[in-house]
Amino acid sequence: MLDQLLSSRVLTISRSPDFDHFRNIEQLGDSKSIPLHWRNFDACFAAVTLASCSVYLQRTFPRILQSRYSSTGAIIGFAMDDAASGTIDGAEAHMLSVLVVKGEAECEIVEPQANVIAFVKFDAIDGRGWPGESGQARLIPTGPTELAALRSVTRDIFLLASNSPDLLQQPPVVGQLEESLLHAVDRVLQRSSPLSDGGRVDLSQYLLLVRKLDAYLQDNAAKTLHSVDIAREFGVSVRTLNNAVLAIRGLSMHRYVRLRRLWNVRQLLVQGAVAESLKAIALANGFWHMGEFRNLYRDLFGETPQETLGAAGRH
Repeated sequence: MLDQLLSSRVLTISRSPDFDHFRNIEQLGDSKSIPLHWRNFDACFAAVTLASCSVYLQRTFPRILQSRYSSTGAIIGFAMDDAASGTIDGAEAHMLSVLVVKGEAECEIVEPQANVIAFVKFDAIDGRGWPGESGQARLIPTGPTELAALRSVTRDIFLLASNSPDLLQQPPVVGQLEESLLHAVDRVLQRSSPLSDGGRVDLSQYLLLVRKLDAYLQDNAAKTLHSVDIAREFGVSVRTLNNAVLAIRGLSMHRYVRLRRLWNVRQLLVQGAVAESLKAIALANGFWHMGEFRNLYRDLFGETPQETLGAAGRH
């Protein structure tokens, strides 16, 4: 659907040629993406702003997403088709569910594949009785009929913004669209209860551990890391630490640490580092074997570090 939309006075469309130029939907909060691989990158998002809410449609890419969502009312997120796949805070995001965020809340998301996701950010939801507490992000189960209706309203808004933008500058039309959205969300969340909290205590502990690990990695970028030393410093077993990373990030601790470090290197290279500094950048991110580093980098990004530098220089 995104490929059929055309920008207009009321519809903003952003297409990213590669993940170095990708920008998250800033209006939803602060987010940081780490790509899982470089192949077939085709990210895109569209945005429509109504009177009291904004609607976003995004085609993502395989990635780890760390996001702090923020809203004065609520943010509702849902997949636009049944092919989507991912985890949120270590729990599988079932297709017949929606993400409800009230106030500010952090989410740790892993998308093993590209997904088409919609978000609706409401400025206020007073008196609607939607489930969830302020400062929390919750997955709420729903039925196929209700979710299909919400998807349909969302598609209609984007098609209208693309094909008949003048209509979205008329207050009565905007009011009707907002009411349709609110009603669709009401139906989705009616008589709902959060998904099973089986393992919730462990996942909460895992979240704290992974965030602690992220801070540790940031402070020890050039240090050779051993899981046993990190686990001892955190006061947990190596198994617990590995399980935490696997549950929240979807990768083993080794692969996750390596992915973060490779991504840090790339970010420095695309900012225009000089060729002479390549080895220093690799060393500063814990890569001591340049041949292995070059192979790992090429496997992840589809090009050598030198090719990344060359492209950055041309731009």
